[in-house]
Amino acid sequence: MHIVFLRGSVPPKNEHPEKLLYKNIARCEDMWTQLFYYLTKKMGATAEFLYLSPESRRTFCVDESFIERWVPSLSTFKPMRKPNLIVCRGGFPYYDDFVKRFPKAKKVYYGAGTRYFPQTNFTKYDLFLVDSLKQQKSILEKGKNAHLFIKPASTLFVPKPVDKKYDICFMANASTGRIKRHKDFIKVMAGSKYSILSLGNTDSKYIKLAKKLGTNITWGGWSLRKDLPSKISQCKVGICCSTNYDSCPRVIPEYLACGLPVIATKNMNFWHERYIMPQSGRLVSFKEIPKAIGEVINYPYHSVRFFYENSIGMDTAVYHLNNLIERIL
Repeated sequence: MHIVFLRGSVPPKNEHPEKLLYKNIARCEDMWTQLFYYLTKKMGATAEFLYLSPESRRTFCVDESFIERWVPSLSTFKPMRKPNLIVCRGGFPYYDDFVKRFPKAKKVYYGAGTRYFPQTNFTKYDLFLVDSLKQQKSILEKGKNAHLFIKPASTLFVPKPVDKKYDICFMANASTGRIKRHKDFIKVMAGSKYSILSLGNTDSKYIKLAKKLGTNITWGGWSLRKDLPSKISQCKVGICCSTNYDSCPRVIPEYLACGLPVIATKNMNFWHERYIMPQSGRLVSFKEIPKAIGEVINYPYHSVRFFYENSIGMDTAVYHLNNLIERIL
């Protein structure tokens, strides 16, 4: 069994592609690399993990069975051997040429939210992985095989023994401020009685707005993912209040992996019951967030990490994904 994973493209040089580098799989920041690596081990297969990278080249042998490659073109790339299985993460049109070259391979597609969807070549995929019941319904209506997918955090995300200096962790880059509702969050929470740690790239307009309303927000800035657990662990609860454009934000499993209960807005497209249960947090409307914070902070959430490991942790996600793929092989 040989598997090819199509991951997407490496960030341009000015966006720090070096953040993808790692010495061994345990120190890898990319959840997808880890997930596919452990899936390869579970299946007893060999695998190539491919990034499209016009500017950089890289061949990294994680071990004898798993190789990561950064290649200039998928249409001309020749894998080590013909794949029995191709897994496409994200909807990128340049996958099509590669996929078409291997008609006998089984093909799995995962594309969150409103990303490119292979409408014209819908029938070439044997399995669709989706984040929410809404997405599953839309694919089932087309007569295809769609299953809910578990998205874990990288194994770097673990609780750290640090003081809880902040009440709230809000983790989202300002570049996606409209989707992540930066402005709405600041308007509601700036000047409140809660201390807030905001993590991610910031925008001066948000900082100025927050200063007008209060001084309870600390701007932690952007961090490598390996540095985030020690910062997240300084907080008592994680907030994710995205619009319904968002599909299973990765901060939700990352909060949970660090032992934080999560308050999430229920309009987002994700498998609600898998991630947010009474022992892991609250699903609320946006206007209910302030009330929910008071209730969650004052409740002893002692088993969040245990819930994470047994519901959406890496081992659980690999087991679940392996079972789904076995149905089509």
